[in-house]
Amino acid sequence: MTLRSIGDHKTAESVDDLVDWLRALRGCPPVRRTVVAACTKPVHGDEPATWFYVEADPREGVARTRCLACGDVRPLLDSADRWTYPPVWSCAGCAQSIAEVAYGIAQENGVATWVAMGARCVECGEVQGLTDAVVPGIDEDTFAATL
Repeated sequence: MTLRSIGDHKTAESVDDLVDWLRALRGCPPVRRTVVAACTKPVHGDEPATWFYVEADPREGVARTRCLACGDVRPLLDSADRWTYPPVWSCAGCAQSIAEVAYGIAQENGVATWVAMGARCVECGEVQGLTDAVVPGIDEDTFAATL
């Protein structure tokens, strides 16, 4: 893991470091599974897109990603139904608004119970938690496939 702390800022060299950061979260349900966001629309061919614009409101527990390459939007859970129009995320370190995204999933007996969404700035590598939400008892594999 190549996570570094510079003041209050955490930076990472790769999306794998973001995954490690999610697994190391404390004070929350234990993250037992992670999913790296990837847009697999046919327009991308054999190479899924992995860079996104992200809109998230941690107070309301809503979030969605927008694929940088094709514009496809993917809401987290029921975010589309409860949308609050938060601004596009931008890195606190360099103001870049393009990120790699990963999700940390807590589960019990094969059922997803909680999810945390994190981002890694593609410019400077800063890592930031964006939101978390209780998952309403969805099979872990089914839930992971929606991310």
